[in-house]
Amino acid sequence: MNAVKQRPGAKVLRFCVGVADSFPKLVTNEILKPVFAMSQTAHVICREGKMEDMLAQLAAHRLDIVLADEPASSSTNFKTYNHSLGETGTTFCTEKTLAEKLKRNFPQSLNDAPALLPTENTSLRRALQTWFREQHLRPRIVAEFEDLALMKVMAAEGRGFIALPSVAVNDALGHYGFQAIGRTEKCRVQFHAITAERRIAHPAVALITSQARVMMKD
Repeated sequence: MNAVKQRPGAKVLRFCVGVADSFPKLVTNEILKPVFAMSQTAHVICREGKMEDMLAQLAAHRLDIVLADEPASSSTNFKTYNHSLGETGTTFCTEKTLAEKLKRNFPQSLNDAPALLPTENTSLRRALQTWFREQHLRPRIVAEFEDLALMKVMAAEGRGFIALPSVAVNDALGHYGFQAIGRTEKCRVQFHAITAERRIAHPAVALITSQARVMMKD
């Protein structure tokens, strides 16, 4: 690869990232962006799967980091260290026609509105359920998804509104042509980086953890 890049002797930084399947992929993209801008060429390998599988690969040193929307449990059979990347509010969006209707009188407009939601085993879904309950809202759940990419595709066809972490909503608006319905800071989503060592030594891990914390504050 160095020969192809015409940079003889350049050392490529190998960076293996595990992504829990409940972790929003648009957020993954935002978090990994700084790695591709590093002065040292990075070879990024992304693996996705269940949290338990990702942690097992981390323990076997097949991964440098796991990105997750919840910290690793202390009951795991191996030692892991959780590093908070920060948290963000939630933005509700959908395709243009439905968005124009639901923008009016938000958030009450979500009551009985068609909703496309992540499955109940995700932290985003739990946060949404708490917020809906506090706001006395009962959206009409049309479908639930483990595959959040499929959820966005269906929302782009106007089948219902979706809720996204606000930190990545601009990419969603651009990629899928969504329009924002409204935003709340009271429905919070947390993000974590999980490593097998307490001290972060890998330069790419150190970079994305520091940059993500800055990004979440914006």
